[in-house]
Amino acid sequence: MTKRNYATVNPCVMCQPMGSALAFKGIENTMVLYHGSQGCSTYMRLLLAHHFREPVDIASSSLSEKGAVYGGRENLKKGLRNVINRYNPKVIGVATTCLAETIGDDVPAIIREFKEEQEIGDDPEKDIIIIPVSTPSYGESHVSGYIKALDAVVRKFTEKTEEEKTVKIPNGKLNVIPVESLSPADVRELKEIFDVMAGDYIFLPDISETFDAPLREDLPKIAPGGTPLSEIADMPNSRASLGLGTVSKNLAVKYLEESYGVHGYDVPIPIGLSNTDIFFTELVKIIGCPIPEKYQKERGRLLDAMVDVHKYLYGVKAAVYGDPDFVFSLTTFMLELGINPVLIATGSKSRDFETKIRQIVEKTNPELEPVVLNGIDFDTFNDAVSQCNPEILIGNSNGRYIAKSRNIPLVRVGLPIHDRVGAQRILNIGYRGAMELLDRITNTILEATDTFTAPRQAEPAAYTEKRSEEECVEGLR
Repeated sequence: MTKRNYATVNPCVMCQPMGSALAFKGIENTMVLYHGSQGCSTYMRLLLAHHFREPVDIASSSLSEKGAVYGGRENLKKGLRNVINRYNPKVIGVATTCLAETIGDDVPAIIREFKEEQEIGDDPEKDIIIIPVSTPSYGESHVSGYIKALDAVVRKFTEKTEEEKTVKIPNGKLNVIPVESLSPADVRELKEIFDVMAGDYIFLPDISETFDAPLREDLPKIAPGGTPLSEIADMPNSRASLGLGTVSKNLAVKYLEESYGVHGYDVPIPIGLSNTDIFFTELVKIIGCPIPEKYQKERGRLLDAMVDVHKYLYGVKAAVYGDPDFVFSLTTFMLELGINPVLIATGSKSRDFETKIRQIVEKTNPELEPVVLNGIDFDTFNDAVSQCNPEILIGNSNGRYIAKSRNIPLVRVGLPIHDRVGAQRILNIGYRGAMELLDRITNTILEATDTFTAPRQAEPAAYTEKRSEEECVEGLR
């Protein structure tokens, strides 16, 4: 908050139900239902459709004034019946909103009552699985909503008795559980790496097809793709879990380790040189295979690109903002490029964000003293921009008003990007993604500052001296 007000002005985050939709939509044959007012699902559908440029269906229990007074039990049951009849999903993710949480609806109890009435069991192979998750919009952000939803999904599909937990049939697979900031292009790049290095793996959630589907003659009610349900149930038998993101706590990775002994490894989102090095090093440690020559060459090309543009980027002051883990990895990359991230901010409240940022700054550029802001809104961010005077902004589309008003170029990364097309195809992950991001940042700076000048050579005198018409004619002869 700024000195001018005591309320959030233009939040730098999205609400928890949005994060739950990102998680649920990466699971095979899954439909999302918000227990709350109609406006909540409408807003989420609109924002996700603008970002991914794909149709996004999210159902609603459509609570009205009556439901707010007498409770939303019947609304939720009716919503579940409609979803089952019209979409025929295998999984329904039920996320609560502000209204449902405020009136105190016991959603798990309502779902149990509904399943008894409809004679729905808990067998994933023949029954519809309904997974409730508490995500009031007034609590935390889309980051926590995503984490909670994935944790609920893993817990539901891996439910076992204490006796069953002792019986483990190793599958040799690697569980991969990333944070919320990846694009479908990022997921496809990661899956390609795991196909080459890991062989068998379980990627949760897989949005590579559900949020970036090819054009079809017939539009399915639920987009094909997503993590198969059988694979989620098999996660306790995997050799290890790899969590992408080290700032926010990965509850699903922690649960699998504590309940089933599946050792968890957490690495930063592999954006930039060192973070991608850490990612591949950890893969080699877990799997025991060498890094393929393809990626060693990509690393060399990235190094070459970094050398090529160093003269344009060195000392440029940047403001980086967005989700905690995404900002951490972006900041690391900026420091590697010689850029000075003078302002580093996240709208999500994260206990470890500032500590980790200052650790990486101290390690890479100890003379730099950036302003680090945690859990802020764009009003506060705007004040910080005026004080830090960055030459470039790097973050999502919601910072465009600040960029425009202050005439600062903006490189759009992260979520949401709704004033440009192609967000679902932006690649930031791995050495190849770092090269693409490097090109976009450099070209944005060049366009804004016009600093590029071609080598100047002295022109021949014949081109520069003024000559008479007779001399020109004589020269042609």
